[in-house]
Amino acid sequence: MTQKQFAEYMGISLNTLYGWIRYERIPDTSTAYEMAVVLGVTLNYLLGGREAEIADWRLKELTARDAAARILELAGSIQEEANKLRPLMKKMTK
Repeated sequence: MTQKQFAEYMGISLNTLYGWIRYERIPDTSTAYEMAVVLGVTLNYLLGGREAEIADWRLKELTARDAAARILELAGSIQEEANKLRPLMKKMTK
């Protein structure tokens, strides 16, 4: 599959794909998950360029649905933490 074909399949522009490839942009979590499924790789591989070691062997037992749910849960936690930091960052930039 060419990059152009992949972009068309994913419903994104070729420029968006190029931005991801050059690490100028990152896809949202659901798109990253879909890309990993389409490409037949793990999210670790897709986002890190290599297989990351999994410290907890139980993570290897997760189904794709469980992994996606966990990723969305973590993304929500990150967003909550970012929301908590916004007021502090505003104070620091004043």
